[in-house]
Amino acid sequence: MSEEPTTARVAWANLAQRSVNALGERLEGEHLPTRPTWDCGTCETPWPCDPARVRLAETYGDNRVSLSMYLASLLDAALVEMPDTPAKELHERFVSWTR
Repeated sequence: MSEEPTTARVAWANLAQRSVNALGERLEGEHLPTRPTWDCGTCETPWPCDPARVRLAETYGDNRVSLSMYLASLLDAALVEMPDTPAKELHERFVSWTR
């Protein structure tokens, strides 16, 4: 028997999808991740690559909390699409650099 997702889980999944959809605008169409591998489509390194990090940091300015929250929602999408990659590794890749 399959388990029904909780309302909170569905809401978080919707937020993750909206966050993914907003990437093109936030990164001005460059250095976007290819999915489901989450490698940069421009420089073919693990995303967020250095140019994407710079652009995201510029977009959010001093608001590191919002940047971290945004990247955490992208992390959630990556966790679903890359289930064999350790969560700690993805957290380091997506969120830890925002400190």
